[in-house]
Amino acid sequence: MRQAGQPRPLPGRSKNTQMLREFIKRFVFHIVYPCCYGIGRLKPLKKKKAVFVQTHGKILSDNFELLYQKMKEEGYDNRIRFLRISDSGWGSIIRRSIGLLFEIADAGVILLDESNSLMGSFRIREGSKVIQLWHACGAFKKWGYSVADKSFGDDAESLMRFSGHRNYSLVTVSGEQICWAYEEAFGLPVGGNIVRPLGVSRTDVFFDRGRRQEAFRKLEGLNLQTEGRQIVAYLPTFRGSIAKAEGAKGFDVQKLLPFRKRYVFLIKNHPFVKEPFEIPASCRDFVTQIGTQMSVEDMLMTADVLITDYSSVIFEFSLMQKPMLFYAYDYDDYDLERGFYYPYRDFVPGKISENMDELTESLKRIDEYDKKKLSDFRTHFMSGCDGHATDRILEFITAS
Repeated sequence: MRQAGQPRPLPGRSKNTQMLREFIKRFVFHIVYPCCYGIGRLKPLKKKKAVFVQTHGKILSDNFELLYQKMKEEGYDNRIRFLRISDSGWGSIIRRSIGLLFEIADAGVILLDESNSLMGSFRIREGSKVIQLWHACGAFKKWGYSVADKSFGDDAESLMRFSGHRNYSLVTVSGEQICWAYEEAFGLPVGGNIVRPLGVSRTDVFFDRGRRQEAFRKLEGLNLQTEGRQIVAYLPTFRGSIAKAEGAKGFDVQKLLPFRKRYVFLIKNHPFVKEPFEIPASCRDFVTQIGTQMSVEDMLMTADVLITDYSSVIFEFSLMQKPMLFYAYDYDDYDLERGFYYPYRDFVPGKISENMDELTESLKRIDEYDKKKLSDFRTHFMSGCDGHATDRILEFITAS
């Protein structure tokens, strides 16, 4: 029903607009993009040319950083392309995509760290490798083909028609026991040896003593009174679509006042969330929002306790073998929207709270966490992350 004050909608306009967008999408993906790649591949293949495709961000992500440096040392001609899908209009995305297609057409190596339907609009030329360095560890909330029946994902027909996964030479994951989940999400053959537990490149930093010391220096640079207090990192994931991502709403900072002398709380929203986290003035001496001063990796390396909800940071933090808590105040809604590869309440290695009173009670008893469950969790999901993942991935890339 139309609400008072709203303009009367023009009959058929939304349907016509939707049909036009669908026509443009099909035309671009099935004609324009394949032609551009076909023209570009007339150039000789450059085996030592590598193109890093940054789908959303404006800078090279930490998922690429270590491999970028090692490939540069190996004499690769590294290129970076920023598509900026999440903050651009159709026209800009199409122009950048066409430029990318000409760039990758003669590249020996193409590297991704997110899904990108553009990569399924053509057939990769012989001798070129497409490496998916998926940005998350483990297998937590569902995506891709696994959410074809959920409100979060695309429908199965669209996923088949605009699949960006058909050209993969390699998908790297954090452990052997979760290969099946990525094969399902990407629609890849089961046991096809494309998804491999070589580890996640960026997790190598957690085994680097110098990198960890740098993280603590960044923490000191925040000028917080951390002496005698433990560090708690709160890292919630986003809700809704990428374009309209919303942050967690149920985290009441005022409820943390009894912990003022025991903890310092560092809060960082998911990068898709644009709205800042509100911290009352009365709590700013022990609760602070982290922007660019520290990366997620910095926070995980310096934290004594992690609080999250459905974020895959739990897998990286399991490498620290430190306690974590789960604040799942909207579990039913999130499960309906996304769903999980494993039963959430059974597999997460920490206490689950549905309201702030339960969460604060769990914080009081944080030393009682299940160390064996946490150790088993790390073994199951992170067996490929041992500080040498980047070397194994590079070995695959450089193999003839």
